[in-house]
Amino acid sequence: MPVLTPLIDDYGRFEKQVRHFTEKLCGPFCSRCGKVCCRAHFCDETRQSPFLARVAAMFSPESTFSLTHGWLAATGCSLVAGRPPVCYEFLCHDINDALGDDPDCRHALLTLSMLMTHVGRRAIGGRHLVEATRPADLQRLRPDRFMARLDEARAALTAASEVFSGHRTAAGRQAMTRIVLPPLQRSRRRMR
Repeated sequence: MPVLTPLIDDYGRFEKQVRHFTEKLCGPFCSRCGKVCCRAHFCDETRQSPFLARVAAMFSPESTFSLTHGWLAATGCSLVAGRPPVCYEFLCHDINDALGDDPDCRHALLTLSMLMTHVGRRAIGGRHLVEATRPADLQRLRPDRFMARLDEARAALTAASEVFSGHRTAAGRQAMTRIVLPPLQRSRRRMR
């Protein structure tokens, strides 16, 4: 699948950026924490998803999967790229609480956690990219939709990193809102 290789490469390179920023932001909390939030059944999604399996093979060829520990090694996740989106979505209470009441920082963190999910959303018909479990499903991948979502995610990553650097703009908020509503708007929507 020649069309797929550049998409896998773009996805993997972007995921490396997301992972780097996530580790920079969350690492101080995770390194002190005695709990392990990773679960082998979450990790197995990489093996079940033909797309993520290809990303992992391209970016993390040395990684080995364990039935008891998944991709988790002594130093953390052994995957450079190809993690299931849920790995980014999980944000523990300690990390959330450290942000205080700053709505822009909370929105930026929430956005960061949803970037990989956003990229794969509705990439294959109405299904998420990682929900495709047969290699033949990847032939139905919509490259135009995938690249549009990847571009939105790149803009949102830039906006989120700017928030944590103290630079906040209306355009940045709008880029992040394309990924996920700000926390206050999300809670109001649930109340309706």
